[in-house]
This record gives sequence, C-alpha cells and structure tokens, in this order.
Amino acid sequence: MSKLSEIDLGSALLSTFILFGFIATAFAFIKLSIIGINYIKVNFSKEEGKEKRNETNSKGF
Repeated sequence: MSKLSEIDLGSALLSTFILFGFIATAFAFIKLSIIGINYIKVNFSKEEGKEKRNETNSKGF
C-alpha cells in the first residue's frame, strides 16, 4: 500500500482527464464520419434518382 500513497493525486487526475479527452475525441471523430458517410449516400442517391427520372421522361431523342 505504500506505492498507492506515493502516487500524486494531481497527476492521476490529469492523466484521467487526458484519457477521457482522447476517448471523447474518438467518439466525435466516429460520429462525424458516420454523418459524412450518410450525407454522401443521401446526395448520391438523389443524383442517381434525378438521372433516372430524366431518362424516363425523355421522348426518345
């Protein structure tokens, strides 16, 4: 138990908050990546839908 008393409380708290910061940054990056991928999928499907509608509305020319 003598080793536990040697640990500085301030450095332990700082290390904990730095770890929480890294974890929060990873979650934010994953969330932004998912939002970006979904945004690209929605816009790509809209562009494909417009092209298909233009092809079906053509009069044969």
